[in-house]
Amino acid sequence: MKQKKNILFFIIIIIFGLIISSASKIENNKTKEEQIYIKKKVIELLKKDINNIDKNLENNNISEEEKDEYKVLKEKDIKLIENNKNQIYNIKNSNWQKLYETELKRFENKKDRNLTISSNNIEYNVNPITLDITYETLNYLKENNIYSAHPLNLQKTEFDQPRNSKENEILDKYSKKNLIGTSHRLWDFFTNNIVLIYTFMIVVTFGILFSKLEDVQNKTIRFLKASGASKFKIVSSGLFIGGILTILLGLLILTIFFVIEFLINGMSSFKYPITTYIVKNNYFSLMSFGYKIVPISDVLMKSLILFLLYGLFVFLFTSMISIFIKSTIKSVILSFGLMITLQMFNKCYNPFSYWRVGKIADGSINFLFKTVNYSFDKSYKVLLIAICILIIFLICISLIEDVRRRRYA
Repeated sequence: MKQKKNILFFIIIIIFGLIISSASKIENNKTKEEQIYIKKKVIELLKKDINNIDKNLENNNISEEEKDEYKVLKEKDIKLIENNKNQIYNIKNSNWQKLYETELKRFENKKDRNLTISSNNIEYNVNPITLDITYETLNYLKENNIYSAHPLNLQKTEFDQPRNSKENEILDKYSKKNLIGTSHRLWDFFTNNIVLIYTFMIVVTFGILFSKLEDVQNKTIRFLKASGASKFKIVSSGLFIGGILTILLGLLILTIFFVIEFLINGMSSFKYPITTYIVKNNYFSLMSFGYKIVPISDVLMKSLILFLLYGLFVFLFTSMISIFIKSTIKSVILSFGLMITLQMFNKCYNPFSYWRVGKIADGSINFLFKTVNYSFDKSYKVLLIAICILIIFLICISLIEDVRRRRYA
């Protein structure tokens, strides 16, 4: 029965991975077509403008100066048409170097650090630091010859704090880009709620390991119990086996997502630039943070470390609950309920709140909670300490039971 449940979980994960990867590809194609459509509309408007200019030039009542002005305007429109045609060609053929160069030209005047974007009569002033990050990101992409997607008009960062949903929509519109491929999908995995699926699977699959030793299906533990091994040895073996299985489960889920994304959208560069946020002061304000642009592989590695440590912590916590709650169903419900509840206390010393591993890895979690509590260095240390405490607790319980058994023997 347990094996069937595990297989069902993996089937659900595969289906989920197929859905989000396919949706990503559809969204990428849609965004690409939208950009081409916009540029075609611009070309149509420019052609209409040229026709109007030609009609005005045919008018004998205008002066020579006016004719010269119209000719200058016509030449500008012709150049704009050519530029838009080149842009369409580059987008269709994914000529990223040309696209980056076009976007970088908008940032050549570094003295002008003001940009106002608008949509539907709503304006938003972009944070100057965001413009600096956008410029640096474009340079990084160009210099490292990294393919991306439609040109990066604006790199959305945590330094922009929109006041309402309308302003957020404007930011999303101007910063929209399709990041396709494996590295981006793994980053989505770590920064979104998919990590909770992993947590749930640990609770259901391995969390009941200590609930009923008589029913444990692990051959090693059954052998130890049958041979009269001590409770300490049984628990130690269970912790070791459960820990290994937890790590393998996490790596297997990541591999499934990686392979699915590779088959649907292909490989993407692990050098792709990601903005990370550095805490400079111990109080929260936008001025308390600096930034650093790093390859996506850096934040993926940090996320993976926290991901596996968090998985081990969840496994040990659920194992501890299972010692006191002998009912499998009650143990699973109580464990998951406690974890969901304790996750709400967003403090750096609360290991239950570390499930947002991606946001901890890049530092953006501090903007989410308006604190300066979280960092990768703190998080992995707290998780390691919590894991050690739980291991010591479980071993102490087993030693106490050994002493009791000898006393009554």
